Amino acid sequence: MDVIKLFSLNDSRARFLLVDAYNTEATLSFYLKNEFSLLFSSEDQEAEYFRRDTTEPLKTRMMYFDLLGLKRKLESLS
Repeated sequence: MDVIKLFSLNDSRARFLLVDAYNTEATLSFYLKNEFSLLFSSEDQEAEYFRRDTTEPLKTRMMYFDLLGLKRKLESLS
């Protein structure tokens, strides 16, 4: 994951990495450990935004990583 993040920093037009992660504990945990954030605070909010049935669990969750934060962190180390 770190390689993908660093590779993405070379594209100055990119600000965010977006993933449509499977809505399983293992998958969400993996992305959260890699500093991704959920785009919506709840499944209901996400389902409502995408006009999906809120009574059924979502199969995926939208997540993002802000490359600008990584760039600033790397600049502070040099």
